[in-house]
Amino acid sequence: MARLAGVAVALAAIAAVVGAHETYYASVENRLPALGMKLACHAMGGFLTELSVVPRGRVPHGRAGRRVAELLVERGQHGWVRCNWAYAGNYVAGITVLDSRWPEAGRCQDPAGEGLCRVVFENDVVLLKTPARGVRVLGDLPIKRCRRHWMLFSTECTYPDHRYPYAGRRLGSAFEYFAV
Repeated sequence: MARLAGVAVALAAIAAVVGAHETYYASVENRLPALGMKLACHAMGGFLTELSVVPRGRVPHGRAGRRVAELLVERGQHGWVRCNWAYAGNYVAGITVLDSRWPEAGRCQDPAGEGLCRVVFENDVVLLKTPARGVRVLGDLPIKRCRRHWMLFSTECTYPDHRYPYAGRRLGSAFEYFAV
């Protein structure tokens, strides 16, 4: 009986908080040339943020590759969506794809009105595109160029010069990616 009362109190608290929240939406899109982009995302920032819907797993290529992120934030609080990224033997931890403090975030709150914000992975860079044609560069993607490939291993790899700082922390291998 005490457990049932605890659940009722928790549901009442959630219902009270849900009335005082802000919601941010973004379509996460894979426009990279090869197949196989994966994201493992987590919403952070508060109690209600744990109820957010974020991409996890494979993000298909092209138009079919859209995944919608919905970030719930308690009014007056700060929330963000952070992802780990894997693509063609490249790994990055801690890419922030949506943040309620960004100046553009207000444009990501009304998908039915102005349209949906888009987080686009393309041409070795991650971009946040708003419905009003605003663009924020989230950072470059460290995509290595290798001369030799053997099964799961690549050798003689280099990272080309990049215009912007990396979008997150570059990881050296899949072992690090799965450990993060």
